[in-house]
Amino acid sequence: MYVQNKTIIVVCEGASEKAYIQELNRYLEEQDIPLHFIPRPSNGGQYAHVIRKFREERKNNNTYRILVWVDLDRYQRNDRSDMDNYRKKSNDIPDFHFTHMNFEDFLSMHRDRSEMERWWTLCVSRGHFTTPSHSSEYMPAFTTFIGGRYSKGDMPIAIDCHSLNNLRIHQNDASVPFKCDFAAELFGLIDAEEFNEISTRDTCY
Repeated sequence: MYVQNKTIIVVCEGASEKAYIQELNRYLEEQDIPLHFIPRPSNGGQYAHVIRKFREERKNNNTYRILVWVDLDRYQRNDRSDMDNYRKKSNDIPDFHFTHMNFEDFLSMHRDRSEMERWWTLCVSRGHFTTPSHSSEYMPAFTTFIGGRYSKGDMPIAIDCHSLNNLRIHQNDASVPFKCDFAAELFGLIDAEEFNEISTRDTCY
């Protein structure tokens, strides 16, 4: 039976999130899961840029729900008073979906526990969870961690049953310091629609 896709616009930081959402959409379509996300990059996570993009999308799209997905790192550092401004946001601005702390941390959550813990250890060693690192500080290490070749906008992991199971498990594990509100939203939508392709079992089916 045909089921119409539930389409959601995602205002996100840039090329990395856009590439991820495109691969996620491919997986959802392959699995006949009627969810579809439309990425709308805001040219970075700065609060002013994000709000400008959100309002542009809201003006042009009265039908679709709009989510905002950004990294927490610059907000926790309060770069350009981003956290101060976020706390004063007007009622028409939705709560942001934050990645704790950055997109590369989110990518690591798709790996098996032992691999993810290697990145976790490196993050602890540079005080990342207290004062989130800037990309210039962590990108060389992440490139090595991910396999030697990586730049913003790349998709160095496969979006498949195994990687999404890992993401769900790590997202639900309180001991793991990496978290992503977008991932929680994704799995909540899937569970609400009673799609069982992605579960916490060893296999999807």
